Amino acid sequence: TSPRIVVDESEPTSIKGKYLREVLGHSQEGLPHPKDWDGFLKGFLKEVGAKSWSKFAKSALRCSIDFEGDQLEFLPWRNLGPGEHYNFVPIRDRKMAIPFDASDEELGLLLDKAFEACE
Repeated sequence: TSPRIVVDESEPTSIKGKYLREVLGHSQEGLPHPKDWDGFLKGFLKEVGAKSWSKFAKSALRCSIDFEGDQLEFLPWRNLGPGEHYNFVPIRDRKMAIPFDASDEELGLLLDKAFEACE
């Protein structure tokens, strides 16, 4: 759901950390799924500059970020490639954590590290 922020991977780590903190500030639990998945997907693909879901998913990386107490946990995932809807599985032994009050630079560095750990 909105707001979404699309960040180029070449952005400085402090900017990535700043945007991550901003997005986490908007996160909520219990939101309903979109009623119009086609419209949602079209808008998403347009925002990220992809022509189709399959082209996007083929090279997509996935990293979950969860609150655990006063920590943020980053969990890299493995992209298993095409299937019915592209499948991702967590790589649990690569989980990383950082205090929520870490600096934007530290958050951005761990975000980069988490994406590097994805497959």
